Amino acid sequence: MDRNELKELAANPDFITGIYNYCDRWCERCALSSRCFLYAAEQTDLEWDDPEVRDLNNAKFWRHLESIFKDAHELIKECAAEAGIDLDAIKSNEAFMPVDEEIEDASKRELAVLARNYAGMVEKWFANEFIAAEVRQLNESNPQTTETIIDLTAAVEIIRWYQFFIAAKVFRALLGGDDELPGVYGNHDDALNPAQSDANGSAKIALIAIDRSLNSWRITQSYIPNKKDSIAPLMTVLEKLRNGLEETLPLARDFVRPGFDEVDSEFTS
Repeated sequence: MDRNELKELAANPDFITGIYNYCDRWCERCALSSRCFLYAAEQTDLEWDDPEVRDLNNAKFWRHLESIFKDAHELIKECAAEAGIDLDAIKSNEAFMPVDEEIEDASKRELAVLARNYAGMVEKWFANEFIAAEVRQLNESNPQTTETIIDLTAAVEIIRWYQFFIAAKVFRALLGGDDELPGVYGNHDDALNPAQSDANGSAKIALIAIDRSLNSWRITQSYIPNKKDSIAPLMTVLEKLRNGLEETLPLARDFVRPGFDEVDSEFTS
């Protein structure tokens, strides 16, 4: 898709502005994917149907990614020119030095380190503790084995989906600062809502991911009771992360995510 097609697609009035900024990127389970520009753009890009283009170890992936970045760069320049902004006049070293320092500082903060450690702990737990044959043996005597396996499978999917996602969103929340978002990020009046900052929005989706992960670990404990002790440290880290985020950004749960928190409907993203 070239940038002209991208601009034409973006003009669709059915899309909810900024909805993809504060979702969990689990498009297959999202009730609002049809109103998401990013999802539509990915679906329109037929090259993604090629397995080689989706393979990070394949040259096709990197060529396609390069073309996306090139088109995005050209589109940004066009939009900047229309707004009267000369991007070439910005001195790169002066512009990006403070950003680099902020990134380094945010990555060293306790919550960011804790979130990264959690991702590593999950990886080790599944490598050392979660033995499929053992799980089947534990549930053989259960008359509701099928339902058990379905519940446990769903719990594992959720844990795995958010394993690294939490760290990414916690980092962004710590990096985001308290700048208010412009009103285009929702149909409500953001200017009158102090909770509407990128930091709070990132923290909210991180908290949602933490809540769902904790619930999934509880389900896992109930179906694999002999793993309660090994699961407990993972839940402790998540609870510490949750408490730390809520203390650092107390307005995070009040953030109104475009689309998801503005309509009365069930959703999973």
